[in-house]
Amino acid sequence: MSRSSPTAVAVPPRVRTERTGAVAVVTLDDEHRRNVLGRELRSRLRAALTELATAPEVGAVVLTGAGRCFSGGGDLAAMPPAGPAESAARMAEVAGLVQELASLEKPVVAAVNGPAAGVAVGLVCCCDVVVAGEGARFLFPFTRLGLAPDGGLVHSLVQRVGAARARRVLLEAAPVDAGAARDAGLVDHLVPDPDVLGAAIARAGELAGRAPLAVAAVKRGIREASGSLEDALAFEREHQPALFGTSDFLEGKQSFFDKRHPSFSGR
Repeated sequence: MSRSSPTAVAVPPRVRTERTGAVAVVTLDDEHRRNVLGRELRSRLRAALTELATAPEVGAVVLTGAGRCFSGGGDLAAMPPAGPAESAARMAEVAGLVQELASLEKPVVAAVNGPAAGVAVGLVCCCDVVVAGEGARFLFPFTRLGLAPDGGLVHSLVQRVGAARARRVLLEAAPVDAGAARDAGLVDHLVPDPDVLGAAIARAGELAGRAPLAVAAVKRGIREASGSLEDALAFEREHQPALFGTSDFLEGKQSFFDKRHPSFSGR
């Protein structure tokens, strides 16, 4: 067995944010521990997402993991929590992170390189578009560990793949390879492993060119009003009149007639 160098072990988990045009690439960076979502990494990721939510120069976000693993999920070495209060605090932190990602009003593309496990799949399912490499795997070990799914999976996985398939996947706890994930709807775009990040950035770049207020409305509507037809129609009645009065709608309409790409301002 090889032993990590003291310097490598001492490197704290971090979240790197880098810009590529209007796209912010957010990288979970705790590679020697497979980017597990321990307390520090969860906190740093939530802080990064909070900052990006109000960054006017950022039109879309890519979420990925450093090295050959998207994320190993929860930090088993730190479980179980010391007691009920610590358990409640941990779940509140997880819920806050998931809600921060799900409520981001900018398009988010997941770039899944290698395995994504447990709570990390919950983050993937909160993303708007999922790009995965052919070697990606999705792991749902909960019933093998004696735990319930977390990271919002009992909701977000159902939205992605349907209730029957989500039930089977979560109960069987068997790995889902990239091809099966694409066929099920968990993955949107399957690409060769070396192309994952580039393909995700390209998708995010396209989405960054969409009208920001309309993007926010789509994301909010699916999150809050997709439960019934009545909810959807009520959402439309509330939000569409305001969008009719925006500069972005006028620009979108004019660019359509001019047969050119629109240039949106978010106003």
